[in-house]
Amino acid sequence: MKGGVEDDISLSAYVTIALIEGGVPLKDPLVRDAVSCLKKAASDVTNVYTLALLAYTFTLCGETKFRKTILDKLEKKAVRGDGQLHWKRDSDPPKKDSYWHRAPSAEVEMSAYVLLALLHGPEPDLVETAGIANWFRKQQNPYGGFSSTQDTVMALEALAKYSELTFSDKGDVTTTVTSSTGFLEKFHVDKNNRLLLQRATLPTVPGEYMISATGNGCVFVQTVLRYNVPPPRRDISFSLKVTPHLTRECLGDPVTNFEILISATYTGTRDKSNMAIIEVKMLSGHIPVKSTVKKLQKDQLIQRSEIQMDTVTLYLNQVGHDTINLSFMVE
Repeated sequence: MKGGVEDDISLSAYVTIALIEGGVPLKDPLVRDAVSCLKKAASDVTNVYTLALLAYTFTLCGETKFRKTILDKLEKKAVRGDGQLHWKRDSDPPKKDSYWHRAPSAEVEMSAYVLLALLHGPEPDLVETAGIANWFRKQQNPYGGFSSTQDTVMALEALAKYSELTFSDKGDVTTTVTSSTGFLEKFHVDKNNRLLLQRATLPTVPGEYMISATGNGCVFVQTVLRYNVPPPRRDISFSLKVTPHLTRECLGDPVTNFEILISATYTGTRDKSNMAIIEVKMLSGHIPVKSTVKKLQKDQLIQRSEIQMDTVTLYLNQVGHDTINLSFMVE
């Protein structure tokens, strides 16, 4: 769950939704007792994320009275503006909660649960839900998804239900994009191509563009800006050097084994590091000589090791500013 909650009520509501959507009958003791538990706890719930889960739970199980009570609470916490409607968490989300610069995952997910609750009700309010659907579309990334897997699944499920209830095979719209520099691009949308993605490249960025539409119907227009930035500089905490060393000169015979020399140094700001792991991937066709790896542990140069056919993992309690030299054989 994306809401950052760990209480029993949220988890119970989440599981109850899964049971009902999975086909478990409402009369089943598991569902019946879970709903009974949630009804007793619902009056004290104030967390928006938990309220959203409860709204959908009570909708699925037909608890009309409790559903209305929860939706009334959510109505007071709704965020409205510019023809949009959504819900925010009670506290500010942590920084970098969203890969996409739009709403954090939890806000998309909780708004999806409310939208599903409104759409699955006895009398879906398509005017109210239009504001939520409009907000969702402004949060979508260029690929049609959202910040994470979970909020994408919930938002698309809610939008699919909304589309099902508002579907119309009528409509004929022409959308025109122009600029002061003479750019002109027209997109025509009718019932034959309404599911087709149409796109064009804007010639000048930055630039000022105007969008206009004529006809009857609904179209979704999105602009996408992509650019590259250099990666941020990072302080490197370790210096690592790996050198293969032949145990004898190659005189034309195939070399069947050689020694791998590893030099590791901590370069961070502290006196020494915490536990460090050195993972050595084998060259194709070679395997480690186990006795030489185990000798490192016997000589107390490492804490322990793990040996696989293609990888040797060396565990060190710490690495200091003085270079640690390790070596083992491969064949």
